[in-house]
Amino acid sequence: MNDDAVTQPVGTWPAHLRPGAVRWARSSSRYEDTIRFYRDVVGLPVVGEFTGSFGEDGTIFGLPDTGTQMEVVRGHDGEDPGALDQLVLYLDDAEAVTVATAPLRARGLTPDADPHPYWQANGAVSYRDPDGRGLVYAPWVYGRGPDPVDRHPDDPARTTAQLDISEYVGDRSTLRPLFELAEDSATQLDGYLDAGRVLVARRGGALVGHLQLVPTGRAGEVELKNMAVVPAMRGTGVGSALVATALARCKADHLTGVVVATAAADVGNLRFYQRCGFRLAGVERDAFTPETGYPGPVVIDGIPLRDRVWLSQGL
Repeated sequence: MNDDAVTQPVGTWPAHLRPGAVRWARSSSRYEDTIRFYRDVVGLPVVGEFTGSFGEDGTIFGLPDTGTQMEVVRGHDGEDPGALDQLVLYLDDAEAVTVATAPLRARGLTPDADPHPYWQANGAVSYRDPDGRGLVYAPWVYGRGPDPVDRHPDDPARTTAQLDISEYVGDRSTLRPLFELAEDSATQLDGYLDAGRVLVARRGGALVGHLQLVPTGRAGEVELKNMAVVPAMRGTGVGSALVATALARCKADHLTGVVVATAAADVGNLRFYQRCGFRLAGVERDAFTPETGYPGPVVIDGIPLRDRVWLSQGL
């Protein structure tokens, strides 16, 4: 054992880690047979089932209730049976996750950059042990209430108060998948990925969105160049919180205005930015063409992608 290993009295939990429920998960290439074995032969009670949840089917057994659980997930063709091998610690909230993961961060460990979409959507943080098995810290207790992603938007437990928005100072290439959610042209993205400053939003430690600000060359003005929220978290206020934080920081930096451009065909983005206080400023015709690095033809909401709309907001 390492000299710096933390020891605990036998039979006690460490003070920083107080899970309300514990689960381990495994995949099965013989799903129906495995479910029947544990349910009908062993006699374990089924406390939950799901179908098509973030691409997975599964059954949750209580041992003997929801305080301790085993989850069996239907294996995918050609998948390593050990690909899903996780220990899940269900904690009270995002703050409890932050406290519980402090010893890992203190040793320089970092969470998975690309966790399973289900954990990402629910704000959980996933680490890997020395053997590569998953250790998940979840910011809610299964069996006590609904998953965060299933809660009503007005539920206080699902508000943007749980978001941590900060400036990103790492390697931008790790954020490229997020940037690509908002940029169809690899050529264009190559040209500005490393420009300006980037804010990132995390929920329970998981990266759920980003926003990039780039100087326009005009005094006191920046462009909101690229922004995206992971699909599972859209509609939960993450994007609005990112924009509000960006505007507040720009104002604190004594900037005078922010501009943003979006496709004329993307009516959802046009609605979103106007709700954030931006106003229409102009149209750039034929901005999205093969000549400018965009594949064609592209259709959004039944409208061909051709023109770019500029919006602005004074500070």
